[in-house]
Amino acid sequence: MTDEWKSKQVLSRIGRKAATNRKAVFAAVFLLIGVSVVGAAGVQMSLGMELYLEDDSETMHDWNEIQSDFNKGNVIFVVVETDEDTDLQDPETMRAFSSLYQSYYDEIDSAALVTSPAHPVKAGPGGGEIPDTKDGVLHSLEHTFGDHRSNMAVIANLYPDMQDHAEYQRVQAELESESYPVAVENGEEMFDSADTGVIIIQYGDVEIPDDREGDAFGFLPPSEDEIVEEQVREVTAASDLPEGTEVTVTGSPVFEEAAFGLLLPEMIQLFALALFVIVALVTVLMHGRLRRTRRVALPLATTLVALVAMLGMMGYVGFQFNAIMLGVMPVALGLGIDYGLQVQTRYVEEREAGQLPVAAAETAARTTGHALLLAFGTTVVGLGSLLAAEVPPVRQFGVTTAFSVGVAMILSLTLLIALLVTFDEGDPEPIASSDDRGHFGARADGGSPRPDGDTSIDTRDTSDTSVDSASDGALERGFDRMAGLLSVRTALVVLLASGLIIGGASAYPAVDTRTDMLDYWPDIEERQDIRELEATVPTPNVVYVIVETDDAYTHETFTDVQGFQHTLEEHDQIETVMSTPRAMEVGESSPPAAGPSSDQITEEGEPFREQLELRTRVDRPPQLGLTPEDHPDRLVIQVFVEDIEGQTEREVIDYIDDTAADELPAGYESRVTGQMVINRNVIENVTSGLTRTTLVSFGLGALFLGLVLRSPRESVVLVGTVAGSAFALTAGGMYLLGVPWNPLTVTTAAIVLGVGVTYGIHVYERFREEVDNGKPVEAAIRTAIVRKSRPVLGSGATTMLGFGVLSISAFPVLSNFGIAVALAMGMSLLTAFVFMPAVVLALARRGWLPA
Repeated sequence: MTDEWKSKQVLSRIGRKAATNRKAVFAAVFLLIGVSVVGAAGVQMSLGMELYLEDDSETMHDWNEIQSDFNKGNVIFVVVETDEDTDLQDPETMRAFSSLYQSYYDEIDSAALVTSPAHPVKAGPGGGEIPDTKDGVLHSLEHTFGDHRSNMAVIANLYPDMQDHAEYQRVQAELESESYPVAVENGEEMFDSADTGVIIIQYGDVEIPDDREGDAFGFLPPSEDEIVEEQVREVTAASDLPEGTEVTVTGSPVFEEAAFGLLLPEMIQLFALALFVIVALVTVLMHGRLRRTRRVALPLATTLVALVAMLGMMGYVGFQFNAIMLGVMPVALGLGIDYGLQVQTRYVEEREAGQLPVAAAETAARTTGHALLLAFGTTVVGLGSLLAAEVPPVRQFGVTTAFSVGVAMILSLTLLIALLVTFDEGDPEPIASSDDRGHFGARADGGSPRPDGDTSIDTRDTSDTSVDSASDGALERGFDRMAGLLSVRTALVVLLASGLIIGGASAYPAVDTRTDMLDYWPDIEERQDIRELEATVPTPNVVYVIVETDDAYTHETFTDVQGFQHTLEEHDQIETVMSTPRAMEVGESSPPAAGPSSDQITEEGEPFREQLELRTRVDRPPQLGLTPEDHPDRLVIQVFVEDIEGQTEREVIDYIDDTAADELPAGYESRVTGQMVINRNVIENVTSGLTRTTLVSFGLGALFLGLVLRSPRESVVLVGTVAGSAFALTAGGMYLLGVPWNPLTVTTAAIVLGVGVTYGIHVYERFREEVDNGKPVEAAIRTAIVRKSRPVLGSGATTMLGFGVLSISAFPVLSNFGIAVALAMGMSLLTAFVFMPAVVLALARRGWLPA
């Protein structure tokens, strides 16, 4: 007795138990729902880019350090634009700026460093005060700007309009050519031309008040960025800024908060629309086969129970929803309905053949259940390959989807069968007896079961390659004609399909990969604000370098760091640095601005200690407002970087890392972090594992099927002609449609194997069954195609359109995912019904299949 026969016996008993012990099944399901609802109550929406990095990774360790120990890392920009009736350089406006930045310190606990247009004014000859006249303000700005080249870069961020002035452009040209000293000749006019002032607020960890409630009944918890943004807006609105000013609050935290805030309503709307589309589509496709529309509700009900169980599991193991996890819903719905439709259509087919309800349930569980086991195993293997991904949410996606599919399979063989027997109205064909307690394999016509235990009735002539039934509709007749063409033009179909597949595979390396984090998010006002900021402010990116040594605040350390900073500034995209050593250099300089060779650290001894105390307790640029007592073994260098994206970000980060290793003596440790580092690592993590997870997914899938089927040949045929071919065609479609790889589309390969190969398994298992029952291969493949056409097309179309709904999302990351997976499901259906049957026919005619 083979293992396959043993498994079919077990499945048959499961079907019989579910059909004859329906009350116990219903009670167990109600218990499952109750337990799951309790767990689901703990599921929330998780926001933030940190979710996409390992908690124990070096990147997250450095990010947590800069936020918790130094209270920095996040940067918000407050852009103040004045109208023609308001003077930015008016002393009253400057005093309003001075009062506002002090209010940020007082009202926002997390604000660690605030730099405003008033700072360079107060740093001028006025002794820390705002001059009483506009001329005095302009003179102070000119003096501070010309004091040091670092001041020039910092102040350009605070007064970005002056970049358009000829004097600023001349100064920049001299700095680039290192024509020192650089003297500012027309600075007052240059600053007088500026109408925009920028306040830069840096903060780290934020304490969320205990009484702060989330949105949507707590499903969307309050975020740190949300709290800081609200405080910034409240303080700014209460300020004394002139009425003729327009204020824009922007920056990565503001943009991400706005984008993530749209995710929950987007998820609800898309899921509701996807569910509606799926229900409507299943109803239309299956009505002609099930006769009564209400019967469609049975597999849908089973699928929804599986979704509830999935949510419960997420709550118990601590998984939360995020952008990537949104893709779980369409996969779970599509596969859940697929399993349900397969069982239901086989049950109806057996009832139409004259079997009693319990016997029909046994046959459906034994035959279709075996195919479901193969499909489920392959799905778990395919999605399990996502465990090799670098991004935690991608791994959670694989685990959660595999769990939901497993529950859906179990419910299809238990709950659905119990529902089918309960609501069986006995009207497909006249039934020989009303007694549902027939023995295993009982047939209504009194015949005995076949040796393989198949209890279905086949009254057709096995020499006839056509498939005909009174219950067949136009869909089945169309697939029958297609199957006939496949039998006649087998070689041509294989040749044409192979050409398309090779073309798609060759396009795989050419599919674009998005390298800018903003490309993942919707084109909302906050995105436009940050784009405008990047185009306006010379250095909108702040990268932090944490330098650690035994004693960070000594003359020797400052001298070592000085050389490191000078080398950093040699990079084309790095404008300047800010640090306590740089503050000391600025304190020792005076106009005109000289080059790096003129930078001086105050002489060692008492003068150094006095200057250190002075420079670490003020917050004017380029000081950091830190004292040696806070972190005696560490100091922070802020690196101001131009607006860059993509691979250039990685080049700058690596340059900083390499420079630290080369310039700092032995005994120093350095760590590079910041929002740009976080974003770059997220992008690289979600895309770097694509090829690896694809190879792992297809390799393990083929190995699993080979072991279960005990036939490497059949395994290669199924994985290669369905999943592999579908993925190649999908890559070609993505290239033609301009759909890129992103954090969601990289899961396409695993989904194709986990979901797409299921369709091929259903068709191939029915083909094997028909061959075992004595049919020639042409008739067997034709019967398999026709009999599986409606349920497989129904499940495939629901998955395809379920994902297709995502294509209308305002989020490019979701929209591209919807298009990619809809393509993948469409190609999987095409290969399962066209390419695989053609290959199977060609091999079967040579006696190579079935194995």
